[in-house]
Amino acid sequence: MAELKYFQVEIDGPIIIWKFHNPPKNLMNIEAITELGEQIAAFDQKPELRVGIYTSATPGLFVQHFDVSILKDMGQALSQLSKEEVTQQLVLQPPPRGLSSQTSKPIICAINGPVEGGGCELALQCDFRFISRDCFMGQPEVYAGFPPGGGGTQRLARLLGSAKALELCLTGRRVYADEAERLGLVVKACDPNELMPVVMAFAQELAEKPRLGVVNIKKAVYEGLDMTLPDGLLLERKLFIECLQDPESLEIMRLYVESGQDREALKTTLEKLKAGK
Repeated sequence: MAELKYFQVEIDGPIIIWKFHNPPKNLMNIEAITELGEQIAAFDQKPELRVGIYTSATPGLFVQHFDVSILKDMGQALSQLSKEEVTQQLVLQPPPRGLSSQTSKPIICAINGPVEGGGCELALQCDFRFISRDCFMGQPEVYAGFPPGGGGTQRLARLLGSAKALELCLTGRRVYADEAERLGLVVKACDPNELMPVVMAFAQELAEKPRLGVVNIKKAVYEGLDMTLPDGLLLERKLFIECLQDPESLEIMRLYVESGQDREALKTTLEKLKAGK
């Protein structure tokens, strides 16, 4: 595998950690996004890896925002084209995809520095977010005269509702950690020294869950969002039946029934099985 330019990678059992490093300001760019996408594609194909964590390796910075110099050059180039030519350019672009849609496995974002703009949108693309209490999130693009362009309006509206998404995007204000937790932007706000231990414990918990159950729950939630309720319920039923036939699920159910359907007894049995006893 080619040497990475923007990411430091660590593996801890079934968990892989991608640490973004682009000093001095940790600006995101297209090359870094491509590099991360390649890493996620490789992660998705490795059965021994169950959970991914995205964070920063640059002290005091998560992702400041997308590199505005790139956007400036893009805007200048597009301003030379006709409306028809711009429309043709848009047609040629691939459909936007978030990080979580590139893999069937969970991706957790550990926000260990301030993050705004495109960096905030990158965090919103993950399945889960945890944030250090000395950090904040924000979509300040309105100050430059344009809306978020990496999914910020759409993901915020789905997470928080349209009124709150409008408020955050139109004011561009910073959302500090405890408010982010209250709003539901993040799972949890953590003291700085507790962020990674909390994230790793959560990742380990997910990694220990039956594989197909995790995959199909993620699929049901995300694909169902784009469906009517009746169609979403049909999808859920299909995925439920698929899991019932899975050998791992069948073995778990057998042990559960044999335990008298006692949850604590089953939990102990499963822990012994995982430990190879």
